Amino acid sequence: MRALRPMTNEEREFAEQRHGLVIDFLRCKRLPMNEFYDVVIFGYLSAVQQYFRNPPAGVEFKAMAFRAMKDAVLRDGEYHARAKRCGYTVSLDTEGRHSTIPDQKQDVERQAERRALLEQAATVATPRESKIINLLIDGFALHEAARFLKIPRATAVSCMDDFCCRARAAIG
Repeated sequence: MRALRPMTNEEREFAEQRHGLVIDFLRCKRLPMNEFYDVVIFGYLSAVQQYFRNPPAGVEFKAMAFRAMKDAVLRDGEYHARAKRCGYTVSLDTEGRHSTIPDQKQDVERQAERRALLEQAATVATPRESKIINLLIDGFALHEAARFLKIPRATAVSCMDDFCCRARAAIG
């Protein structure tokens, strides 16, 4: 996010007059005010400053503000989803403290089983489906695989639907 600079009086008045957009955005996206207001407001204020610094031709401020607020929510989600922020909290006050830590070995085993199943099912796949499956095995999401292969997302979804029907029949 760009660093906010102190707002001019004109920007401050403009932001105050259109503050209802923040509330509208939170309601439209069904985001709880007490959790997301602080995140969204910085996107909104950034949009106000950008609007005055480089006014876009033919773009309404509302559209610009909604985009900036949406980006702020996405960045916040990415920030909190980082692995180093998703650690497990363990209380040392309880006797069964180890029972709260998930078994990482089971997760690895489950991933290996899924990978083996996908590799087995890939034997009934067409060449295009095989490319998609290999990307999925490597950890890409379906939409990322479609982008990587330069095919429409709907085509990738359709290919995988067809593949799933054939694979279920083959595997049993």
